[in-house]
Amino acid sequence: MIIKIRHIKIALIAVFAAIVIFAAISFSHHFFKSETASTKPVVRLPIIMYHQILKDKKTWGTYVISPEDFEKDLIYLLENGYTTIDIQDLIDFAYNEKELPEKPIMITFDDGYLTSKVYILPILEKYNSKAVVSIVGEFTDKFTDNNDKGLSYAHLSWDDVKELVNSPNIEIQNHSYAMHKISKRKGISKMRGEDSEDYRKALNNDILHMQSLVEKNTGYRPTAFTYPFGSVSKEAQPILRDMGFLALLTCNEGVNMLSGDKEELFSLKRYNRPYGINREKFFSKLE
Repeated sequence: MIIKIRHIKIALIAVFAAIVIFAAISFSHHFFKSETASTKPVVRLPIIMYHQILKDKKTWGTYVISPEDFEKDLIYLLENGYTTIDIQDLIDFAYNEKELPEKPIMITFDDGYLTSKVYILPILEKYNSKAVVSIVGEFTDKFTDNNDKGLSYAHLSWDDVKELVNSPNIEIQNHSYAMHKISKRKGISKMRGEDSEDYRKALNNDILHMQSLVEKNTGYRPTAFTYPFGSVSKEAQPILRDMGFLALLTCNEGVNMLSGDKEELFSLKRYNRPYGINREKFFSKLE
């Protein structure tokens, strides 16, 4: 009987020792795994949001600056070591493990104004830089039909868009077909009382129509969606992802911290660039 008890004690001690060793190994593995994850290098990506570029000083304000100011912005960024990138560069980074420049920055223009071609493209070409232009299909259709080229208000025609698609300096993205407005719905936000199926159908009808139009007129299909007015609902992101978009541009402010995780591309933050703010002060928030 005494021998049996001793054997039981020895067995219990062995089991207890095994548990302690296993726990220690698990803790060590978790600790070092967490330590590795926490110290993994990330890429800081500021994104600057512009809208309209005009020469008339009376128009300058929150969403309008001069071509000269934009050129000075670009020179400032390049002199401070930044390299401009576009959405495709981000996709290659997250999906194809391609490296980004040491100090990447993205320049975006919303709404697809004609000045993107007349003023912005020549400046980008001059400095061998890139920008992302998000267009609204309804506006593009209108200015294709009326052929109005008034720079203070005109938007790109489909011929203009095709020309920009073929340029290495500008990348075209989707800003909706006819949802860039505030009526019962603000942008692509969900309306009060709207059920999920109707909401999905409304977004699909508009945004997929825009995808088809861009592809039909240019041979290129946008890979990112830019939220009109930055207005979203919690149900919008999965719907947009189901449409095949690989990145989403918001109006939330902040510097994007990218590790290569694909999920990070679906909530890209941007800083709006207004007129009248000190350049050094504005860009200091990027550091």
